[in-house]
Amino acid sequence: MNDERVKFAEDLKKLGKLNANLKISDLLPKKKLNDNFISSPYLSLDFSKQLITEKDFNWLLTIPEKFDLRDSFSELLKGKYLNPSEHRGVSHTIYRQSSRNEDFELVSIEKDKIDTFLTALKAKENIKNLVCIGIGGSRVGPELLVEFVNKNEPLSIFFCSSYDLLELKITLQKCYQMETIVVVSSKSFSTYETIKNLNMIKAWFDEKPEINPEDHIYGVSSDKERMKAFGIKEDHQFEILDSLGGRFSVWSSMSIPAFVNADFQSYQDFLEGAFQADKYVLESKWEKNISMILALLGIWNASALGINNHAIFTYNYRLRSLTKYIAQLSMESNGKSINFDSTISPLETSPLIWGGYGIDSQHSTFQWMMQGKTLTSCDFIGINNEDSESRDSYEMLLSQVLAMTLGEDNKKENYKTVPGNNPCSVIQLNSLDLKTLGFLMALYEHKVFFEALILGINPFDQWGVELGKKIVKDANGKNDLFSNYFPSDFIPKS
Repeated sequence: MNDERVKFAEDLKKLGKLNANLKISDLLPKKKLNDNFISSPYLSLDFSKQLITEKDFNWLLTIPEKFDLRDSFSELLKGKYLNPSEHRGVSHTIYRQSSRNEDFELVSIEKDKIDTFLTALKAKENIKNLVCIGIGGSRVGPELLVEFVNKNEPLSIFFCSSYDLLELKITLQKCYQMETIVVVSSKSFSTYETIKNLNMIKAWFDEKPEINPEDHIYGVSSDKERMKAFGIKEDHQFEILDSLGGRFSVWSSMSIPAFVNADFQSYQDFLEGAFQADKYVLESKWEKNISMILALLGIWNASALGINNHAIFTYNYRLRSLTKYIAQLSMESNGKSINFDSTISPLETSPLIWGGYGIDSQHSTFQWMMQGKTLTSCDFIGINNEDSESRDSYEMLLSQVLAMTLGEDNKKENYKTVPGNNPCSVIQLNSLDLKTLGFLMALYEHKVFFEALILGINPFDQWGVELGKKIVKDANGKNDLFSNYFPSDFIPKS
C-alpha cells in the first residue's frame, strides 16, 4: 500500500474531525470571493461555498505533485498504456485532436467516414427516422448530445435499449421501414441488450420482403467481424479503437446520431471544445485548474467530511441529461475499492452521483437536502448571459445555492429551520454551444481521472459491470442457476 496515500487518508480524517462543527455561513465572510473563483476559456467556477478553510484548501493543493499527476495527465493525452487490468491503452483524448496521429490512423479514417455519411444522408430525402440501439456509454453520451443540439428535423431520433423490448416496440409503431435507418452501437457488438434489440429490428424489416435490411442498418464497434456476422455491410461499419472505453466514447462515431440533423462542422466544434479543455488542463497551474479543484474538493468532501453523495443540477433544459452522463462517468470509473497494488484504498472512493434538471428537482429532492439529516455536496451548472430566459434560470440557480449553503434559522417555528451547510460549487457557462459542451464534458473527464490517481484506482476498467454480464450469460434461460438462490415463485416463468 502506498505510504503517501495512507498518510493523506489519515490527515484527511483528522482534519474532518477538527472541522466537524464548521459552518459555511461562518466561513463565507472570511473568504475573498475572487480567490475562490476560476475563469477558463468557456466557463467559470465559483467554489467559495465549499465547506473548507483557506488553510486546508492550500494544503490540498500540495497533493497533485506528490502523486505526479502532471506526468500522468501528459500520458493520458498521448493515448498511453493506462489500463493495466485490461491490458490496454486509453485513447479517448486522441479523438479530439485535429492533427493526424500515425499511431492512431484509424481515428482520422473514421472522421472522414463520418463526414461522408452525414453528407450522403442529407441527400436521402426519403429517410425520416433514425433508431439508435445501444446501452451504457453507447447511449448516454449520444442521447445527451441529441438533446443539446436540439434539432428534430429532418430526422426524428429515437434511442432504445430496454431488454423487455417495449421501448423499441413503441418506437417502431411510429416508423415505417422504408423511411428508417438504424445505428447499432456496441464496442464489443455482443452486449445482450443490444443484440436482442437488433434481432427485433431485423425481424421488423423482414415484414417487408421488398426491403433489404442491410441497406438500412449501420454499426459502430471495435469488432468488425462481429458486425459482419450480423449482416452489417462493410461500408455501413464504423470502427472504433479497442482502447476506447464505452463511457469515454462520446467523442467517436458513437455520437453520429447527434449530428444527422446538424453537420460535420458541429461534430468538429464539439471535439474542438474538448481539445481546448485538454490543453487548458495540461497548461494551467493546479490552483487555477478547474478539473483539479473539482477533484480535490470531491476527495475532501468524501474522505474528510464523510459526505457520501454528490448532486449535479443543471439549469438549462438542453443540459437535462448531463447529470446522467457524469454519473456513469464517475461511478463506473471510480466506484471501486481496490488500488493498483491490489490493496483496499484507504480513501473513500466515488460517492453516489445523482441530481438532474434543477428546476424540477427544486420541487422534489431539494426538500430532503434542505432539511434531511444527510449532507450533500453539489455542483450547480447554468448559463449566465443577457437572454431573459437564461437570466431567469440563472437567478433561480443562485438563489437555490444560497438556500442550500446558508439555510435559515427559525427559533419560533423550529420545523421551518433549514440547517444549510451543503457544500456547493457553481459552474457558469459563457454560452450554450457545442464547443462549450465539449469543454465542460472533458473537464469532468479529467476531474474523474485526477480523483482516480489520487485514490490509487484504475478508472478505465469495470469488473463489477462485467460480473453482471457474466451471470446473465451463465443463466441464459437456465432456471437451475436461480433455483439455488430464490424461492420457487420467483423463478422466471416459461
